[in-house]
Amino acid sequence: MDSANHQCFRSWCSRLDLQSLYSEFKSTVTAKDEQIKVVEKNLNLWKDRVSELERKTPDFIENALSKRIKIREEEIERLNLDKENHALEIQKKNEELLLFKSELKKTGEVQNIISQLIEDFGEFGDFLDKDKELETVLAGYVDVDSGQLMLTDPCYVDSQWKKQPYEDLRLFKDKESGKTYQFRKDFNNFEEKIKGFDNTVNELLESERFERIKVDRKSEYSYSYAGACYATLSDEGFGAMKHEKGHEGAAVAFNTFMGDGSYPVYIETYGGRNIRMYVDLI
Repeated sequence: MDSANHQCFRSWCSRLDLQSLYSEFKSTVTAKDEQIKVVEKNLNLWKDRVSELERKTPDFIENALSKRIKIREEEIERLNLDKENHALEIQKKNEELLLFKSELKKTGEVQNIISQLIEDFGEFGDFLDKDKELETVLAGYVDVDSGQLMLTDPCYVDSQWKKQPYEDLRLFKDKESGKTYQFRKDFNNFEEKIKGFDNTVNELLESERFERIKVDRKSEYSYSYAGACYATLSDEGFGAMKHEKGHEGAAVAFNTFMGDGSYPVYIETYGGRNIRMYVDLI
């Protein structure tokens, strides 16, 4: 074979190798895509069965959730082997896993309470009958426009609700001078530069030149919109609001994880009686 033909043959072989590698790579990618589709199909199947499972006995729900958790953990472990290509899938599965574990914990807690009541008082009436089922139903949605919710007895609204002004008290201390600065008094925007400083307030906080001064406002958790705001803007993110005479119990206010939106409210019933309410705040 002369030099020209030899060179042509090598070029032809190289093209075959590249085509083979490309074909193999394409097959691998296609296989992974098919695996993801199968996982999504199974996930949709489980979602369709959630409402049915929630109406079964607590033990049945607990077993089903445990199996689902195990499946999700195995899927996450497999997808973690190729994190770069499956980052979004991994994040989604982790979020679903947290939700399933939360539901499992709540189911176990309620069953333990019912079992303890039966042990302490025996079975009586329609309430503590072992043959009754624990059911979870969607009661409805509650809209949020202030990033917070409040649980209260409606009768208190007409008789005790107060209209009090809300004071946005945010104080910051300059570590070098010891001087205190107040938001909306010394500056109106965190991207603003206070007189005497070359950096914005945000930059001063980031560099730790400024530090936030904690203000304890628990004494101001009155039965009012202002009181609810003071409670939900605290470090805890919630608080018990007070009656007119100063004792707690008028309401409980708490902030939401995602801020404003529409949040589902669920009621758990046992033998036709409401035994627990919870709100998903995400």
